[in-house]
Amino acid sequence: MTRRIKFKSEVGRLLEIVVHSLYKHREIFLRELVSNSVDALNKLKIKKLAGEEIFDGDVEERIDIKINQNEKTIEVSDTGIGMTEDEIIENLGTIAHSGTKKFLEMIEKKSDLEKDLIGQFGVGFYSVFMVAEKVEVVSKSYKKDAPAVRWRSDGRERFEVDTLNGDFKRGTTVKIFLKEDALEFLSESRIEAVIDRYSRFVPYPIYLNGRKLKQVKPLWLENPANLKEEDYHEFYKYLTKSELKPLSYLHIFSDAPFDLKAIIFIPPFSLAKFGLEDTTGVRFYNRRVLIAEKTEELLPDYLRFLKGVVDSEDIQLNISRETIQNDPVVLKLKKTITSRFIKHLKEFLKKDRANYNIFFEEFGVYLKEGIVKDYPEKSDLAELLLFDCTEEKEKITLSEYLEKTDYKDSIFYIVGENRESVEKSPYLEQFYKKGVPVLILTQILDETVIEHIGKFKDAEFKLITREDVKLDGEKDGEKSIEEMDRKFLEKVKEILKDRIYDAVVSSRLVKSPFCLVSQKNAPSYQMERVMSSLNKFYVPSKRILEFNPSHPLYKNLKNFVLNSDNDEFVETILNAVVDNAELAEGFLNDIPRAVERYQEILSALLENTENKTN
Repeated sequence: MTRRIKFKSEVGRLLEIVVHSLYKHREIFLRELVSNSVDALNKLKIKKLAGEEIFDGDVEERIDIKINQNEKTIEVSDTGIGMTEDEIIENLGTIAHSGTKKFLEMIEKKSDLEKDLIGQFGVGFYSVFMVAEKVEVVSKSYKKDAPAVRWRSDGRERFEVDTLNGDFKRGTTVKIFLKEDALEFLSESRIEAVIDRYSRFVPYPIYLNGRKLKQVKPLWLENPANLKEEDYHEFYKYLTKSELKPLSYLHIFSDAPFDLKAIIFIPPFSLAKFGLEDTTGVRFYNRRVLIAEKTEELLPDYLRFLKGVVDSEDIQLNISRETIQNDPVVLKLKKTITSRFIKHLKEFLKKDRANYNIFFEEFGVYLKEGIVKDYPEKSDLAELLLFDCTEEKEKITLSEYLEKTDYKDSIFYIVGENRESVEKSPYLEQFYKKGVPVLILTQILDETVIEHIGKFKDAEFKLITREDVKLDGEKDGEKSIEEMDRKFLEKVKEILKDRIYDAVVSSRLVKSPFCLVSQKNAPSYQMERVMSSLNKFYVPSKRILEFNPSHPLYKNLKNFVLNSDNDEFVETILNAVVDNAELAEGFLNDIPRAVERYQEILSALLENTENKTN
């Protein structure tokens, strides 16, 4: 006898929300049905362990998906615990009534299988109405004398329930009559792709039209002591659909103080370096079922380049099981995963420097981002940075720098476009002479990173192109200069007042005749150029022109400037000096005007040579 039962008044509205608003992707219906089947099979296993009599006890525990092109239907079947008439009315007739939750409450003796029952809200089944015109459910309970029962509904006002005569195998079959706009799911490849994405790790075999689908071992749930490196490499290949090996990996396997199972991989290269946005990341699974492609709530943004899997039974999901709820446990897990991964990077740096160097070349910018954005771990991230250094061929850490220098309270650095040009910089001459190492920063972000680090192990960062950065024992030439030098410097400052802040002599230089240095606390020249390009109203600070009083060019230049009666040519010569100083840094602000000055000087030189010849 068929029973027609009307949904409760609020159910219609809830169904509308489930179908049109709750889920982001229509394919989720298959994930939910497979998850329900897994739950049913797990419940059956608990009953078996409890020693209860099971109808069809020898039937294989499995999940079957069948596609019927003619009927335009999909069937999802399992050989699980099944339902009686009362259970099917209770479980499928009330939205947000979780049969799984009630089942757990009824179990007096808890079992390890409980953690595999993922249906918490009782709404997953109704996701089928995103793709179904109507749905038919046939179920046979594990109880021997309970008849098979059929539930039918179009998801609108009512459902029908009737008992069935005849022989039925234990378990439940959900038959979906597809809507016209959902016929894409009649394709085996489409169904297999959905299974591969969401349910490849479920603990029971899944068959599609009689063909057993390939399943993958959920490696993150295995004890690391039982796994080999090859296992991790194969698992990475599966996750990324790549034949390349990861640079490194971290396996977290913890049950206390909260459940956390994770495998995190460092990819072999960065897609961002090729201008591509990587849409994948560390996936979040809940009891082997994919919830999210990226665990944005469980990792800081600067670690978004990582791949892998995170699974935790302690995380609360939202009602659609597509996102993580705002839960204090999430923050604790995030802190744990982050700290464990940073610890892993420190070990990686120490034990496998060659591969760590590759990692930093590919992903070091992400660690710098973490420092610039002032994440809580920035002091730890600072220990993981690598820099070029004047005393070393390979990049070194800040700790290694301090080991190499006698100036334990200072970390000297210089900023430039590339190492090759910076190594020839006049600013390094005094450091070369005294054997003091200097970090070479070739990325614009590096200077900002240094500023955000502040101090490293009580050592201050010092930009050697600033006026106040001098090595011990360096004398201030300004205090002992002669009157002629003073007049020369005053005249230079007056003539170049539009280009420089001051003109001085100092012992900074060894081989070079002059250079430009920044004022105290001013950004580097390179940083000011960037700021000017970003803001047309930004006015760079003027710099100080420093002369090497022991260089022959200084004496000749001083005599020429003080004794020449050609003021216009003197101005040309002094501007050419500034041009030359800028060029030594790899930049020339006004190239056309500089070229004109060099041509004027060249013409004057050739004219003077011709006069002497005649």
